[in-house]
Amino acid sequence: MVGDHLVKDIAGGWGAGLRMVWIDRGTWSDQEHEADHVVKDVLQAMEILHGER
Repeated sequence: MVGDHLVKDIAGGWGAGLRMVWIDRGTWSDQEHEADHVVKDVLQAMEILHGER
């Protein structure tokens, strides 16, 4: 699961038992998260996804 909304995407993905890649756009800097990976853009997320085959 790749998401950029902490509550809807990250919590939802965890609730479904998925591994998480969070695209951090700086809008949730004061919130804790438990994403497996944190990236700054979609290209970095794609690198992680390609490397986990």
